[in-house]
Amino acid sequence: MTFNDLLISAEINPAEVCLIRHHTSERGKTFNTLYELWRNDIVGFQRYQATQTAGRPIFRTKKIWAAFVNQTPDETIFVGLYDANLGETRKADWLCDYQGSEPGNGETVDIFKTQLRNELADQIGVLRVDWPANNVRSWARYAKDLALPLSSKMLDVRTGPLTGEVLIGELSDLGFIKTHATKKLIQLRRGDLVVYVKRETQARPLVVHPHYINLAEDFLALNGVDVPSPIRTYINSNLRAFPSYYADRRKSKGRHGFAIGVDANGLRTVVKRLEQSAKISIPEGEVRVVAPDDDPLTEREQLQAARVGQGEFRDALMIYWDGTCPVADVDHAAVLRASHIKPWREASNAERLNPFNGLLLCAHIDALFDRHLITFEDDGLLKVSSLISADNRTKLGLEPGYRISGLDSRHWPFLAHHRARFKT
Repeated sequence: MTFNDLLISAEINPAEVCLIRHHTSERGKTFNTLYELWRNDIVGFQRYQATQTAGRPIFRTKKIWAAFVNQTPDETIFVGLYDANLGETRKADWLCDYQGSEPGNGETVDIFKTQLRNELADQIGVLRVDWPANNVRSWARYAKDLALPLSSKMLDVRTGPLTGEVLIGELSDLGFIKTHATKKLIQLRRGDLVVYVKRETQARPLVVHPHYINLAEDFLALNGVDVPSPIRTYINSNLRAFPSYYADRRKSKGRHGFAIGVDANGLRTVVKRLEQSAKISIPEGEVRVVAPDDDPLTEREQLQAARVGQGEFRDALMIYWDGTCPVADVDHAAVLRASHIKPWREASNAERLNPFNGLLLCAHIDALFDRHLITFEDDGLLKVSSLISADNRTKLGLEPGYRISGLDSRHWPFLAHHRARFKT
């Protein structure tokens, strides 16, 4: 079987495809190889690929690019099909992500608009082809003129959930490196992304940062991905790169993560989502909400994330309140808000990051709480403003005499501040 056979099976005419093989032996300024650029900085790789010498027909006439990189000189790895259309021709106003120099030596270049296609996406990072020995210097060819055999190094197609050493092997093929091991867990890392693999448990063996509990609904929509129901945290003291299990009112101690199951087809999609969701966009730009233990979040990053109800502040509330609104008893993460008791504008930086200055509330309960139309006594008794009609109280599920459980004495000063502004 050849790569062209795969294109045809995906209903793509090889005559419409340009093959691009990134294989230069010249080391880059930041990354040793283009394989490393692709593996560790996919945005930089795509920008590098989209910038080409001006006027080359092979790139201008072929609207689909099939991209390959070389992990070793004799191993050609498929990294995706791209739609490619010429955007503009001009001098680049950035430095090359690989070389660190001006693209095209400062001369005019073709700058393409590229978009990763869905076809053969499950083969990205997995599929190997044998590039002909008599074309080893070639890096751009018309697919119809070059039938690339699938390599004998092609990995076996795996079906069903990945577990144990098989999962570790698949992660290694995606560029993850083992960084620590215990009897029950293997820690792996790719760039800033850290994951764990359970050695002895087949049920949901991939453990990711607890922040990704917020992606549970997205994971459920993917084929071949399994998440716990109800959504809950996985606790193990050996998850040393992940946050402490912040729930002093509980007997369980240690660190926590989010355990999921995944098959070979879904693994790359999951990894991509993890990397994309390690940052959030705010008006000031992108902010990290997940960071490795050797480069922890700064206070500034924590504050920026907490301001929009994300990051470690939300994670701490998710675990303290079991991922459930204590008023509405709803555990659907997408509608839960990390609500500050003492408002952001009135709190100190330490108070803004203090999980005891927070409650995990459904969106409609959060709106009432934020406007001081409801509040809580220190014993958890719910107080409802007379501004809310009896009819609306019933519709909102605000039962007279209702009491939430789980409050700690460290909540009390913040609740007192909130009650002082309660609209009776």
